[in-house]
Amino acid sequence: MARDFKDKVVVVTGAASGLGYALCKRFAQAGAKIAGLDKDAKGLEILAEELKTMGASANTFVCDVTDEAAVNDTMGQVVDKMGDIYVLINNAGVSHVSLFQKTKASVLKTVIDISLFGTIYCTKAAIDSIVRTQGTIIGIASVAGYAPLAGRTGYAAAKHGMAGFLNTLRTEVARSGVQVLLVFATYIKTNLGKNNLSADGTPMSKERPTSGNVLMPDDAADSIFNAAAQEERQLLLGETAQASWDLYHSDPVAYEEIMLSLNEYVFDL
Repeated sequence: MARDFKDKVVVVTGAASGLGYALCKRFAQAGAKIAGLDKDAKGLEILAEELKTMGASANTFVCDVTDEAAVNDTMGQVVDKMGDIYVLINNAGVSHVSLFQKTKASVLKTVIDISLFGTIYCTKAAIDSIVRTQGTIIGIASVAGYAPLAGRTGYAAAKHGMAGFLNTLRTEVARSGVQVLLVFATYIKTNLGKNNLSADGTPMSKERPTSGNVLMPDDAADSIFNAAAQEERQLLLGETAQASWDLYHSDPVAYEEIMLSLNEYVFDL
């Protein structure tokens, strides 16, 4: 039986732009009550206005997911103001494009703090509420969450970590009726590419080459919504994600050769 999100509280991190913004709209279309979290106050204002025009019940919260105390406080506000959480979508993330040898350790820590510890902090703060609703936890990972991606060692570490964390958490909460969905996404047209960090931590401010088809946020959000509704455990989002999964698990050397040929530019950065 498909899950119904009408009048249920859905929390989305990284909600002010890109995929997070699209996910807020998609779940709102299904009648969910949206709690949008992001560091970007101005972006949240724009989101709130659009959700209002849709007639959605929504609240936005300025929150840095790397700040455990702030996350705990924000999740408490969500529950107090809106009720128990039915869906938590761990979407907030950042990447870098730089070879490990050239990259400051602080840059790798920033990437891991946002994508991995942000997921851990948010999930920890929300887990009791989600158990009460027998809800769903979603992690927006990446092809880099199961396969190597040259020039993104920190990002791959974060997304591999997210996958390990949520796959293991699933085994602990399944008997409580909680669902866990891991989304391994290919390239989605968001601000993530422009916000990639360079070796010294400064934003790159421009897109880098991508491989395969690039998904639009609304299409990606629709696929994720449907997978959550159908209680899927894993979603390989996009043709490139499915092809990469198949090749890497059947012939990892061949996968690495193709991946390197498509990312040769990272060696010149």
